[in-house]
Amino acid sequence: MPFDFHPVIAVVQVRMTSSRLPGKVLKPLAGAPLIRRMIERVLRIDGIDGVAVALAEGTANDPVIDALWGMNVTIVRGSESDVLARSAAAARAARAQTVMRITSDCPLLDPAVSAAILAAYKAGHSAGLRYARTSAESGFPHGFDTEVFDAAALYEAEAKATDPYEREHATPYIWRRPDSFPAIIVDAKPDRRHWRITVDTEDDYRLVSAIYEALYPNDPAFGYVDLCSLFEAQPELLAINAPLPLADVTAR
Repeated sequence: MPFDFHPVIAVVQVRMTSSRLPGKVLKPLAGAPLIRRMIERVLRIDGIDGVAVALAEGTANDPVIDALWGMNVTIVRGSESDVLARSAAAARAARAQTVMRITSDCPLLDPAVSAAILAAYKAGHSAGLRYARTSAESGFPHGFDTEVFDAAALYEAEAKATDPYEREHATPYIWRRPDSFPAIIVDAKPDRRHWRITVDTEDDYRLVSAIYEALYPNDPAFGYVDLCSLFEAQPELLAINAPLPLADVTAR
């Protein structure tokens, strides 16, 4: 009998208390909170059956619920520090068989790229594959990051992980154990990993805002190809959040 991958649930981790840019998920982006624009893109990923928001507990995070009002998502509250347990709770509440993990600070996520990671996971599953992801070293821009794995792997990690790092992040228990969780890493050419289109700092937010201002009005579903065309026409945009030269950093 063919393996049933469904429900495939995209689990999006959300909290308001980022140390570098607190409240970033509610910053305005094309007339709506950043988290809402991000979830709009997640909902367009081909092959997923639902979206579960793993929202941190605490009153500081309550405004996220209002920001997501009316969207077709499941919201599950959990420990702010134990992200592994919070993610597992969200997956369990949505009855996930397959989990796609995405972080909430990626409002330029390309649904087609995430769908390709899911397709790679499914294609290799019969050969024992249990984990697939975009490369963390090269390939797609920093901000397209997508991981896919079977829900059983996440629940095993939740039950067995004791290393604080493995509790503070959802998947290190899995990717640190390739013998138990055979993996495929999806790379891409040309290498554009140096493009930082996630939102960790105020400069990151300025860049993402400029991209939305340029592309969103004409096509709310703009993707990677449109982004490449924009940066080719306006390469100065990439300077907005470019790393400082080492001399400038040490002088501060």
